[in-house]
Amino acid sequence: MPYQLVIPEGAYHTVTAPDHCAWPNLTLLPGGEIGAVIFNQPNHGDAEGDVELWVSADGGYTWAMRSLVTAHAPGTNRMNVAAGLNRQGDIVVLASGWSLIREDGRIRLGEVLPAWACISSDGGHTWEVSEDVQSPPASPDAVPFGDVVIAGDCLAVSVYRASGSHVLRSADGGRSWRYGSDIGLGNHLETDLLVTTEGHWLAAVRTARGETTAPRAVRLTDSGGNWAGWQEKGAILLCRSDDGGATWEEGPRLSLPGQIPAHLLQLADGTILVTYGSRIPEFRGVMGRISRDGGDSWSLPFRVVGDFLPQSDHGYPSTVQLEGGDLVTAYYCSKSPWYQRYHMGVVRWNLDMVQLFMPDGTVAR
Repeated sequence: MPYQLVIPEGAYHTVTAPDHCAWPNLTLLPGGEIGAVIFNQPNHGDAEGDVELWVSADGGYTWAMRSLVTAHAPGTNRMNVAAGLNRQGDIVVLASGWSLIREDGRIRLGEVLPAWACISSDGGHTWEVSEDVQSPPASPDAVPFGDVVIAGDCLAVSVYRASGSHVLRSADGGRSWRYGSDIGLGNHLETDLLVTTEGHWLAAVRTARGETTAPRAVRLTDSGGNWAGWQEKGAILLCRSDDGGATWEEGPRLSLPGQIPAHLLQLADGTILVTYGSRIPEFRGVMGRISRDGGDSWSLPFRVVGDFLPQSDHGYPSTVQLEGGDLVTAYYCSKSPWYQRYHMGVVRWNLDMVQLFMPDGTVAR
């Protein structure tokens, strides 16, 4: 079977951060640069490693490493991150990691390490580190994920573990964090937060388990016609809070089983964009959908980048919007037709390049 790079017509694609598993988190910095906070090892954490900041000064076309955000202790790594800006424009990164256990000549993950809060007030050149990060009562070893968001007079971020996903809050610009609320328990994993300009809180939640039956609108079979394996995969669940993140309600599912996790972004015109990884055999890559009514209804899915190789490890997109309106989406991948080692891929695109259809058949323009 031939493979090729699949991106929207007119979009730009590049490969950067070679031999980085990445799991990128993008932040539009105050001067217009794009910062990508990534993991610096070509594996899922079974090695010592750290969080790095990579920066693009030309809108996502080229990238270079700027600094090491963390300095891990021997026998550990720092790899799980959330990132964003505080009201002063400082970069705020929450980074946790794992202890490493060596046995029989191999390394495996041990215990989750408490998260560090890393703050940079000079554009990511230097960092101050605080260990004053409180875990939720239900998840004492919770892991940060997604965007650090400004929420009124405080900052908010999501953390998760097998017990559920939660909100932490900071009242001092990201230097200390305290438990805020539970988004969901039991079936809620990696979660990205968005506080809209209208004041609504949205959360794109990776569920641990998918629905019992797969939608018949999309053929969810592998080369052997097997459905069951994908029906058990998690999907993206949208949750909403209208009381400042104190209580949460479950909304629609935004993806099919096997399409996880997700990132939320509100665009300059109020449109909400969700991007998410897809590991369904026919749609390996990164998908997107939009909402023009605050998350109540969503366009049909479209591909941001696709045609990754079978068995590839990929996804975890993050997106920012540039001043002129273009979008920059970063993802990670272990092997693709265009680069067959771990890397960060970047697509610069805009909504005019994709077909935007609502479920009723109308065009979402």
